Amino acid sequence: MNSHLFPAVILAGGLATRLHPLTHTVPKSLIKINDRPFIFYQLHLLRKNNIKRVVLCLGHLGEHIVEFVGDGSRFDLHVTYSFDGQHLLGTAGAIKNALPLLDEAFFVLYGDSYLPCNYLAVQNAFIQSGKSAIMSIHRNNNFWDTSNVEFANGRLIAYDKNARTDRMHYIDYGLGVFKRLAFEKVPFAIEYDLALFYQQLLHQNQLDAYEVNERFYEIGSLPGIQELEKYFRNNNMHFIKQFLAETQNIINHLDIQSIEHAVNLLVKTRNKQGRLFILGVGGSAANASHAVNDFRKIASIEAYTPTDNVSELTARINDEGWSTVFSNWLEVSRLKANDTLLVLSVGGGDIKKNISPNLVSALHYAKKIGCKIIGIVGRDGGYTATVADVCIMIPTSHSENTTPHVEAFQGIIWHLLVSHPKLKKVQTKWESLSTAD
Repeated sequence: MNSHLFPAVILAGGLATRLHPLTHTVPKSLIKINDRPFIFYQLHLLRKNNIKRVVLCLGHLGEHIVEFVGDGSRFDLHVTYSFDGQHLLGTAGAIKNALPLLDEAFFVLYGDSYLPCNYLAVQNAFIQSGKSAIMSIHRNNNFWDTSNVEFANGRLIAYDKNARTDRMHYIDYGLGVFKRLAFEKVPFAIEYDLALFYQQLLHQNQLDAYEVNERFYEIGSLPGIQELEKYFRNNNMHFIKQFLAETQNIINHLDIQSIEHAVNLLVKTRNKQGRLFILGVGGSAANASHAVNDFRKIASIEAYTPTDNVSELTARINDEGWSTVFSNWLEVSRLKANDTLLVLSVGGGDIKKNISPNLVSALHYAKKIGCKIIGIVGRDGGYTATVADVCIMIPTSHSENTTPHVEAFQGIIWHLLVSHPKLKKVQTKWESLSTAD
């Protein structure tokens, strides 16, 4: 996918009337957040996401922003400016006015928004869509603000800030990507609203949506300013809340049908007196060892993992090599068609990228034998997702926390499996004790 990021347009020309009298003499972008102007944080965030060029669309008190930002070199950015002129042009009108400074495609965000998401992922989704624009959205459920987007089955159905419905569970996150050509029919030098422009593109089937999982922050209100100050002041506490919010988001997006499918496959394995072989590397290897115990003790399924025998494992690595350590162990274990292979992995294995080649080799062998394969994996699922009979994907909620989330949810999923009424044979200790005790 494309790693060169488009330039970004920041719409910072509004009057900020909601913040009067604070913004009578100071533009909203220069409001102090913990003793630093808001735009300081915003520009640093864009540069952190490898954006190198920024166009600031300015109006009310814009000269103060120019004085602070300059040419952008202090932020390792190239910054240019587009002024509305005597009359405010609105958000879409300001972009139209700035087109001579822009490339064939560009990001757009608001001057009062702090959006800590993956900008490259948004850009790649835009490129894949082939449409004139993409709107980033966040599953909001009226929590951070009133939801205004209906999105289902990967499709943007409706967007309206005024005529909201109870089917709108998402909100416009505030980050869009546009083709330059999309603005051809936007009138020049006339006030024009970006929200209306989004609706027109949707009506023309030229607007796609990309769901981001990170929450947004804004300084368009006093509570928003206070929240962002707290975010920067107490980032450690924010990380805890964010991590737990990401966890909740993963739960909301798990594929329940694939879990049920895994339950049924394991029931068939047990009924046929098949065995369960569990493979994992690193943290997933520790999960495999714990899971073996649970499947044997709670679900009465004969289960094994090669990483429980350190002597054999290290001897095979030393004598035969890393890539075949699991497949050769499965061969000696006389893997049969009635058995099931359970793969716990963050990446799922990828030969080209040299990611867990031992898993790939084991999966090749399992397919050759004809046994069933279940995967509990993250990211795109890797090779496991392409060959598994059932692949339970742990959705990526935040790219920087993929590994801890996937390894944690491996534990949640296998505990769910052994606790499922179809599989559970033996009551666990604490639950078997009388509540009266």
